[in-house]
Amino acid sequence: MNPFTTSEIDEIDRLWRQLPIEHMWTGWATAGEEPEQVWIFRTRAHWRRFPLTKTARGYVLADEKGRRMFRSATLEDLLQAVEAIPGLADTVQD
Repeated sequence: MNPFTTSEIDEIDRLWRQLPIEHMWTGWATAGEEPEQVWIFRTRAHWRRFPLTKTARGYVLADEKGRRMFRSATLEDLLQAVEAIPGLADTVQD
């Protein structure tokens, strides 16, 4: 895995803060100075946590079981992925 840079963490925070309070992306968290994973928290009927990782080609959002659900070249596309889950049925290959 590739660690997230400070600017990427700042971008995730900026994206989250610009959302309306009732948005399904309820928060995010990470640990360490150079995290290899960011957890995206989402709720609609119940709380869920999705790991976000960085690859050589961009970013991958997985479900709670670690199945890759969405791949994106940019963090902006992350919002669409969070909104689409659980509608995404297919996993992606890295």
